[in-house]
Amino acid sequence: MNDVIELILKADKVAIIAHEDEDADSVGSCFAMKSALLQLGKQARCYFSAPIETHLAFMGDDYTVFDEDEKIEADLCICLDCGDIKRLGKRVKIFESAENTLSIDHHETNTLFADVNFVDAKAAATAEILYGIFSEMGIEINKDIAKNLYAAISADTGSFKYSNVTPKTMSIASKLIEKGIDHAGISRLLHDTDLIGAIRCKAEIMQNIESYFGGKLTIVTASDALFEKYGITERDSGDIVNIARAVSGCEIAVSIRETGEKIKISFRSNGEMSVSQIAQKFGGGGHAKAAGAKVTGKSIEQVKSDVIAVFEEILND
Repeated sequence: MNDVIELILKADKVAIIAHEDEDADSVGSCFAMKSALLQLGKQARCYFSAPIETHLAFMGDDYTVFDEDEKIEADLCICLDCGDIKRLGKRVKIFESAENTLSIDHHETNTLFADVNFVDAKAAATAEILYGIFSEMGIEINKDIAKNLYAAISADTGSFKYSNVTPKTMSIASKLIEKGIDHAGISRLLHDTDLIGAIRCKAEIMQNIESYFGGKLTIVTASDALFEKYGITERDSGDIVNIARAVSGCEIAVSIRETGEKIKISFRSNGEMSVSQIAQKFGGGGHAKAAGAKVTGKSIEQVKSDVIAVFEEILND
């Protein structure tokens, strides 16, 4: 941790980025990091790949959507919650132009692509790691930082119900609640609030769940046309993989959905099988229980066939 703190303290102008298609952990971690850096008298900006999802708006709006034509100068680029430089997308230009680079992450498949890498695969969320760093540095965990760290941890633990939750996770959450945050309101916005179009879209997805290998593998799919039908974007649909994951007897749940020219695959494990290894076969990565990948040049049906073939191969080993 000392090399991380040293790098942060000597920086003056900091660019903060995360994986593309930012989720709650990456958004919350970025906002919390920016607030911490401002406390230290640093110049700091968060650069996102796109506007944040509607249901994450409560976390803040002090960020910049990356513009390739903008010249960004930073003596330190901090990359949060990103396991591979490829997941930065076009913002790799920010990363590569910075004088120094720092990666703070919790993905077990992290490729250690920065000058300094702080990776803790046992952490439930990147925000959990940040809490430890901020505490070591004497950063005041004010109400705003606490809100974003708590939201990030809550999201990556499924409201503290996933197996990645540890006593340390709960201890940190308790300390964040002590800061006076509206933890119930945060949970409702993250886990129990949806656009009516998204709810109707999910209803149709539920009607078309597919089950294979005696129910061990369940798959849901969603096309751009389906999202358009209900007046939502792919990002508005949320984690539809959890629809497949909820099926009784399911060991591996998969969602396959169109997002423009790419096919996004999400994997979840209800058992002992590590889905990070499966995701790597599709050029992705992640955690043992949750992973993902993006594929180009194939249709939803083609990707689904590939997923089924990989799973069959694993069962036959």
